[in-house]
Amino acid sequence: MNILKTLCLPLLGVFTLASASLNAQTLNWGSAVFSDLVDSQGNTLDSTYVFELGAFANGFVPTESNIDLWYGNWQVFDTASYNGLENVNDDGIFGYFTSTVQMNSGGTSNSPSQTPGAISFEGLDAYLWVRNSNLAEEGSEWLLTRADTWVFPAADDDCCGNGLPIEFSTSDLTASNIPVWGTQGGVTGGGVVTNTGVFTLQTANFVPEPSTPLLSMFACILLCFRRNRLP
Repeated sequence: MNILKTLCLPLLGVFTLASASLNAQTLNWGSAVFSDLVDSQGNTLDSTYVFELGAFANGFVPTESNIDLWYGNWQVFDTASYNGLENVNDDGIFGYFTSTVQMNSGGTSNSPSQTPGAISFEGLDAYLWVRNSNLAEEGSEWLLTRADTWVFPAADDDCCGNGLPIEFSTSDLTASNIPVWGTQGGVTGGGVVTNTGVFTLQTANFVPEPSTPLLSMFACILLCFRRNRLP
């Protein structure tokens, strides 16, 4: 099975590259088939999720403490197509996501899903962001991660070199690559996960913020408790 996971992503790329020029700026990315891609409860991801490859602008570094600023600094390089579980009654094989994209001479991509007016991605750390919502709130499921080797290449001003395509695969992720949010292969990052397991990728949920009425109730209880303790 591990051999299949290692080999399947490159094989998928062969088909998508049939009509693309093989040059140093061609980038294949995604996961192998048989990947287990699940949410915080262990459910297979559905078609509401997007799988984006991109970078953060202006030197922004995403952390749990600035999570509300992620989306505003996010620049999409490409979006992958997703093939989920075909039939809940089948043999349990999960899906995969994959894409092939070209980097333009200016450091942007030829992807129709690229952020309008995008920055040059040359030399930037590449991230995979999987999510079903752009809002950092309870009910949203996110995974943000990267491998150390995921760095966008330098743009080729001559357009077409003779190098092999660059590949970013989930098989590049190791135990030392801790997700910023979510889990991968049992390695845990930020967020709330209610069904733990060793999954290829697992999104995480958000802790709900205490509501104002709830805070008021706690304040009243504390006040009454203090009054009862007074002599």
